[in-house]
Amino acid sequence: MDSSELDRSTGYRPEFKFYDENLRMLTWYADRLVAAVQRAGARSLLSLGIGHQVVSRTILGRLGGSLGEYTIVEGSAARIAEFRAQTPIPASVRLENALFEQFEAPHPIDAIEMGFVLEHVDDPRLIVSRFASFLRPGGVLVIVVPNARSLHRLVGYRAGLLDDPYRLSPQDLELGHQRYFDLESIRAVIREAGLRILVTEGIFLKCVTTEQLARLGLSPEVMDGFFRVAVDYPEISNAIYLETTR
Repeated sequence: MDSSELDRSTGYRPEFKFYDENLRMLTWYADRLVAAVQRAGARSLLSLGIGHQVVSRTILGRLGGSLGEYTIVEGSAARIAEFRAQTPIPASVRLENALFEQFEAPHPIDAIEMGFVLEHVDDPRLIVSRFASFLRPGGVLVIVVPNARSLHRLVGYRAGLLDDPYRLSPQDLELGHQRYFDLESIRAVIREAGLRILVTEGIFLKCVTTEQLARLGLSPEVMDGFFRVAVDYPEISNAIYLETTR
């Protein structure tokens, strides 16, 4: 997705079909990310993209005092302007308006996060390898991708409602997705970049479609249970979370 497409995307608006679900997943991811950055003792952190602002705001709110430097690389100037208008941004934060393929880190980075990024880019292998080269030895690079083999997609496929679990839906295309991953394909991208996987988890064990879940009227506690159970089942969760290092 180029910068003009990012500016026009409706996937970041409340009326988008999966808006609330995406926010829940991003909130869960942000909590995991903060813990990973703290475990690594990172003083510098780099984020690829602003998106819904959930992750960046969580980082600023919970890690702002411990980070000496926080850099956000974002291809959309409109999204950067929106972020500046809606969020107090400390002087230690650098907002870089650049494509991921063009950004150059000025020095090794302690921690890098690319949550829900690689499904958007033209060449995921290039992006992971490029940013892995910016990571200091022993640093942590955190990746999250949507999973083609999520339980709800597999059920839909076996039920004859989905002809291919890897096929992009109209909503995927609206968000600018170019592909789905599964556990093996994202592991292959990481290995080719010379990274070692430290942690593999699932995010959200989604058993049926978003509409069907909404009709069930499940309590927040049950929905939270789907997230907690997913940690141990990345191969069939809605998204795959990985912590890696050089």
